[in-house]
This record gives sequence, structure tokens and C-alpha cells, in this order.
Amino acid sequence: MTTGPGAAFPATICRIPLAVFPPYTAPYTTYTHRAMAYARSITALLLLAWLTALACRSAAAPAGDVRTLENPAGPGARLPRLAKLPDGGLLMSWVEPADNGHVLKYALLQNGSWVRQGNVARGADWFINWSDFPSVAAVDASFWVAHWLVRRKDGRAYDYDIAVSVSRDAGATWSAPASPHRDGLAAEHGFAVVFPVQNDAGILWLDGRERAAGGQAGKSGRFALRYTRIHRDGRMGPEQVIDGNTCSCCWPAVAVTPAGPVAAWRSRTDREIRDHATARLQQGRWTRPVPLHREEWEIAGCPVNGPALAARGLRVAAAWYTAANDRPRIRTAFSLDGGQNFGQPVEVDANHPSGRIGIAWMDDRSAVVSWITTAPVTGKDALALRPLQADGSMGTVRYLALMEDGRDNGVPQLAAHEDGLVMAWAIPGRGIETLLIPADPAGPFARR
Repeated sequence: MTTGPGAAFPATICRIPLAVFPPYTAPYTTYTHRAMAYARSITALLLLAWLTALACRSAAAPAGDVRTLENPAGPGARLPRLAKLPDGGLLMSWVEPADNGHVLKYALLQNGSWVRQGNVARGADWFINWSDFPSVAAVDASFWVAHWLVRRKDGRAYDYDIAVSVSRDAGATWSAPASPHRDGLAAEHGFAVVFPVQNDAGILWLDGRERAAGGQAGKSGRFALRYTRIHRDGRMGPEQVIDGNTCSCCWPAVAVTPAGPVAAWRSRTDREIRDHATARLQQGRWTRPVPLHREEWEIAGCPVNGPALAARGLRVAAAWYTAANDRPRIRTAFSLDGGQNFGQPVEVDANHPSGRIGIAWMDDRSAVVSWITTAPVTGKDALALRPLQADGSMGTVRYLALMEDGRDNGVPQLAAHEDGLVMAWAIPGRGIETLLIPADPAGPFARR
């Protein structure tokens, strides 16, 4: 895909939209009146140009030579997901239409180029949803784990299972799929995250088996956050319930620190308070969930907006969306002790953001948050970045690309890569866009 939004967006958002000025049609009949009308039009254009230029001071592209990365995803590809490789490169997975069904593919990004790609699985009965994306994760140099979603033939439209496959040769071959949940019910099982656990892998997911069994009558149903361990030979460990009452479709997040994995997700109470919680995996068991921050957001339905986590050593950065007190906001908080305690949150954006957040560390003191928000001047949805420090200070909001209305862009992915950042998202009807944003030694995305 080559659309160049990294370069085109500042010009697009800063271009004066002459189409918004209809011809002046007031009933002036004299030359003087026509001249006055023309002067007024010119004045209006100059005023808009000044306002646009002012707005564009904060709508410039990030420092450095932002460039589009050609990627091997084909037409109609969607649901990109980025994962770090043990050697410092990146792995991107995505889903493409194929043979009246879909195929899960991956490619490796090293030194700014896609060096290898492959297929994991394909099927005609997959469940495809903009917010519930499959993955391919490299646990180490040889042990990889992939997951995707399969519809239940005996279930309703939103009854589907998680399929997991393992590779012990870095993605060259894959095992027959198995399911991490063993309830056997036609229910919703999805929003999975795969991550390293010592020499094996872990997977957690949102599980709707209690809803399928008739729990919480009169409400949207009870979902749980569950976990199991995936051994290198593909065997699954026993299931654990991390949180027995969660939001039904806000994707969870996991970051791995030297002290172990830490998870964040949108929890839920019987009063329909849907704030985020965290827990840590310690000696094979998850700790008791604790609030990430108490916001008391009361909402009867799922907002379909999950959190983001990133780890650098014992430092963990969290970012999330809330609309508590009818105020949509993007917030961040930092932990210095492996996710055991988080500091007070800071407001990244309170100007009508939509959410769909990513976060990545640039160095030991600074991180970058990505999200979809309302662009200045145009009022359209835009993909934004903002650098911030662990002490709570923040840099300027930078805008990368205008986004399509609706949710077909999916959840834009953000990851640190070598000397910069990589972003990936879907462009409806076309494919996947990937951007490389170099770290500028003198700019807001500097590594220090």
C-alpha cells in the first residue's frame, strides 16, 4: 500500500478547503457592490488561511522523515497486529480474504525492510470483527504462538471459539489448532492476548460462558477474564479466572517485565461501573485485581475501547479511554515497580477523543501514546501521537493521518522499532498502511 499519509496528512489538514465557500449570491447589482462582495470573500479566505496556519502549528507531522513502509499485505487485508521479535525487529500479522474465507499471515520487519513472510492458517468459518484481532507472537527465536477466531456452527452470530497453533521453527510450520477454553459451550470467547511466560507462553481472553449459561438476567451478561499457559508442545495448562466480571468487548492488554507479566482490562461491577483493573502473574497465579484508577464510569453497555500497556524493564506505561462524568478523555499512568503500583493519571487528550489507544516506550524516561481523536480545522477523525515523560510532562500532539469514519480502520497499532516507531492500521477496501517514524535526536520522539 502506498498512500503516504505520513507526508500527506499535514498538507491535507492544512489545505484551505475552497469548496466550503459557495459563490456569493447576494443581490448586488453595481460594480461597487460586487467589488465589496469580492473583498469580503477575500477577507474571509485570508482569515481562514490564518486560522488554518495557526492550527497547523500543532498539526505538523512528527519530527523526522516520516515515511510509508511498503508492506506485503494484499488488497482487502485488515486487522494488523504488531509484536516485538527477540532480536529487536517487529512481527506484523494480519488477515486477508482468500478462497471464500480468510488467511492469517505474518511478515518480519528488520532494518526498515520486510524480510520474510508466511501463512499460519486459513478457513471459511472465521469470525472477523474490527475490535477482536488475531495475532502471531514470537515467544523466543524458535517458539511462536498464533491465534484466530472460529464461528460456532451450533451457536448464535456472536458465538465463536479461539483457535491456537504453535510453531517450534519460527513460523515455518504450525501445529493443528487447539482451544485454550475447554467449556465446550456455544459462547463468546475472544479478545485474546498471547505473551511470554518463562520458556512457555500465556494467553488470556474474555470468556462469555456464564452469559451463555444465563447469568445476570436482564443485563448484557457476565463475562470473565481467563488465562491459561501454553506449553511448547502445544499442551494447555489449567484455566484460571483473573476477574469474574468484566466488560464484554474491550480488549485487554499485557506487558511483560522482569518481575513477570502485568495485565490491564476494563472490569465491571453490578452497578455497571466499568473502570480499568490490573493484575500480575506471580509464581503461576494471578494477583487479586486492583483498580488502575478509580473513575466511577457508569455505562450500561460496552464502550469497545480497551487499554494499552508497554514495559521497559520494571517501568510500565498504561494508557486508556474513559468518559466518566460525560467527559471523553485519554489518560496515562506510570508504574516503576513492574505494575504493582501506578501513579496518578495525566490527561493526554480531552478534546473529544475516540480512543483505540496504543503506547510504546522510546527510552527509560519517555513514551509515546497513539489514539484516534478529532482533528483541528477539519473536525474529522485523525490518528494522533503525543510524547510524554514518566514525570507526567507531555509534548505537542502530532497528527499522522485522517481516518475513515466508523470503525473499519480497526485499532491502529503502535510499536517501538530500532530507531523510531512503527504504526499500522487498515484502510477500508484497500489494505494495511504502515508508517515508520524515526526518532529525531532534536525532536519530540528523541531517544535519550
